[in-house]
Amino acid sequence: MSAVLYQYLCMIRRRPLAFWGSMILTILFAAVLGGGGGQLTVPAASDTLADEDLAETAERLSDQAGNRLSVDPSSVNEMEEKIRRSSPPYGVMLEETEGSVIQVYEAPETALLLSDVQSFYREQNMEAAVAESLDLSLWQERVADYGFQYELEQAEGAFPYDQSLHPLFGFMLFFVIYAVAFSLSTIVAQRNDGTWDRLILSPVTKLQLYLGHVTFAFVFGLVQMYMILFLFRFVFQVDFHGGFWFTLAAVIPYVLAVVCLGILLSGLVRSYKMLDAIIPLTAVSMAMLGGAFWPIELVPSGLLQQIGELIPLKHGMDLLIGTTYGGASLESLMLSASILLLMSVLFAGVGFNLIERR
Repeated sequence: MSAVLYQYLCMIRRRPLAFWGSMILTILFAAVLGGGGGQLTVPAASDTLADEDLAETAERLSDQAGNRLSVDPSSVNEMEEKIRRSSPPYGVMLEETEGSVIQVYEAPETALLLSDVQSFYREQNMEAAVAESLDLSLWQERVADYGFQYELEQAEGAFPYDQSLHPLFGFMLFFVIYAVAFSLSTIVAQRNDGTWDRLILSPVTKLQLYLGHVTFAFVFGLVQMYMILFLFRFVFQVDFHGGFWFTLAAVIPYVLAVVCLGILLSGLVRSYKMLDAIIPLTAVSMAMLGGAFWPIELVPSGLLQQIGELIPLKHGMDLLIGTTYGGASLESLMLSASILLLMSVLFAGVGFNLIERR
C-alpha cells in the first residue's frame, strides 16, 4: 500500500496543479456561492392591521427569522408596485392570526419565506392559546424558574434553512465528488495503458493495491473538506450554530461513500474518456436530486424526493444540517450515517467485482 501512496505523492510533486487545482477551485466556489447568502429584504403589508401593529409584527417576524430575513412594512399599494417591478417579485401579507406570500412566480426564496411566515404564526397562535387558559407571563416565569424548555414541532411544509450554511454544505459536497472521482481515475488510466496488469504481477498484493488507491482518495477528499470547514469557521466567521466540531465527524461517512462511488464508476467505464464524461453527469444529477443547490423540500414531485433518498449527497446534507441548524436527534443522524455506510459497502463490492472481471 505504501508503494501506491508513494506513487500518488510523486504524481502530486510532478503535476501539483492537477491535484491542488481542484481543491482551490472548491474553496473558491464555496466561498463565493456558499458564503454569499445575504439578508433577504421583503416588503410587508396588511388589510386589517394598523400601521403600528404592522410594524411590530414585521419586527417580530424579522427577529424570529434571524439575519436571513428583513421585513419592511409598507402599504398594500407600495408592496404591489414593488412586486410588479420585481424589486423584489414577492411580498407578505401580515394579519393578526395568519400570513400569506404574494409572488409573481414561484422561486426558492418564496418557498423559504412562506416557511418562515408559517413558523412565526404557529408560535404566535400557540402563545395566544396558552394565554386564554392562564396568565402568559406567569407561565413563562414558571418555565424559566423550573428550567423547563418547550419546542415547536415543524408543521408540514416547514423545514429548517440557513441561507449561509446550506449553500456552503451543498457546494462543498458537490465539488468533492469531482476531486475524489478524478483521483480514482488513475485506476482506469492504468488499466488502459497496461500498467494495472504489471502491478498485479508485482510483489504488491491486490489488497495493498486497492487499499492504496482508496486510502489516498479518502484522505484527499477528507482533507479538502476539512480545509473548507476550517476556512469558513475561523477565517470567514460563519456561524455553525455550535455544531462545527460535529460536522468534522459527519463528513467522514459521506467521503467514504463518494470514494466507493468512484470505485463503482471506475469499474463501469472502459476508458478514461468515458469516465471524464460520466463524472460530471453523476455529480450534477446527485446535486440536483440530493438538495445541494436548493432544499430538497422545495422539489414539488414526491417521486423525485423519494429518488433523492437513494443518493449519498442527500444523506450527507442531512448529517451536516442535522449537526448544525437542523437540530436533528442522535437517532436521525445515526440513521443517515448508517445509510451512507451501507451505500459504501454496496458501491465498493460491485465496483471491485467489475474491476476484477475486466
